[in-house]
Amino acid sequence: MVKTHNIRVLLRLAAVATLTYSAQAASSAAVNSKGLLRRHGGADEHDHDHEELDCYAAGVEEWNKGLHIGAIFIVLAVAGLGVFLPVLGHFVPQLHIPRTALTMGKHLGTGVIIATALVHMLPGGYESLNDPCVGSRMGNFGGWPGTLAMMAIFAMHLIEFVLSNHAMGKHSHSHGLPADLGERKADLENVVDNSTTQTASLRGDAGHVHVADDSLAKNENCDAVAVHTHHNHVHGASFLNTEDANAERHKISTYILELGICLHSVIIGLTLSVTTGSGFKTLLIAICFHQFCEGLALGSRLASVQHQKHAFLRAVLSAAFFMLVTPIGMVIGIGIRYSYAPSSPSSLITTGVLDSLSAGILLYSGLVNLLAEEFGTLEFRGYRASKKVACFAATFIGAGIMALIGKWA
Repeated sequence: MVKTHNIRVLLRLAAVATLTYSAQAASSAAVNSKGLLRRHGGADEHDHDHEELDCYAAGVEEWNKGLHIGAIFIVLAVAGLGVFLPVLGHFVPQLHIPRTALTMGKHLGTGVIIATALVHMLPGGYESLNDPCVGSRMGNFGGWPGTLAMMAIFAMHLIEFVLSNHAMGKHSHSHGLPADLGERKADLENVVDNSTTQTASLRGDAGHVHVADDSLAKNENCDAVAVHTHHNHVHGASFLNTEDANAERHKISTYILELGICLHSVIIGLTLSVTTGSGFKTLLIAICFHQFCEGLALGSRLASVQHQKHAFLRAVLSAAFFMLVTPIGMVIGIGIRYSYAPSSPSSLITTGVLDSLSAGILLYSGLVNLLAEEFGTLEFRGYRASKKVACFAATFIGAGIMALIGKWA
């Protein structure tokens, strides 16, 4: 459990480090903008002087202080409502939150997460990294966003595989299983081959040979191993506690999902704070819907994570971290609103890279850990047909609404 706790802390530190890096990149772009203008005023990277001014223009015009500060608390409340509903509904039954409503909300959030990755984050990465103000700084390669998203997908899969393997190994040792279990299974398979040959002439290949390994039999955590020559393979039962291993994998995938959500939440919080005019209210509505549905999906998984100690406290802390991360991004945006140069190369590259990485993480989590996993459980297969249809419909509706919002935000 200590290992899993450390993993969770590292993932959160990564999200906090991203916050700091984004703020530093944006501030440094603004501080150095005048020097860059003087240095590259007649450079070959841009055709006209006014393009330089467009790229390095800083500051936000017509900024509404009351509206932007109020938006922080609006987003905070909506995100908190979304993520804490499943958590409190799971740990506080006295609230009597309908389980069906939470299930529909969870599947709605799955669709939102997938649509966010494909419609909002990945196109945003292409727009930022292929912006004319970036020029040749990315090597004139237009496929960086897709490459970064692909790298994030492979990295998340590798991390989840390694940590899950470690968890399975830890559980097998804690249950006293022999270290050379795989070799013993191979030996048993060899016995099957030999016994099949020897007994085929006497019993016509229809008999069964039962092989008992004394050292395995002595282990109270292992069931007897029966070798059936009729099928010519070994049946081994309860070699590993698969429930514990699945619980560890579920825990790891949940923290990976939270990391991906928090990375792009920083970006949307920063973007909202430096947006002005009529587009601000539209973006605020889109972000509120987005955060509420993502909160439902994340909160549902946080509530189902199994901990040996302090399960409720850990779920609340994780939910609170999600609730706060977008407002933190908004506070950073407010703090640098006069010096922030959104079209500067450093800002565009930082935003594009984070968008692309977030898209990969969310796409992996949405497809593998949410869509495939939630629709493949025995619990879901036990639903009546009408409830299954409702779950699919909720997923499609969430994705459709988020894709539609992409037209304005």
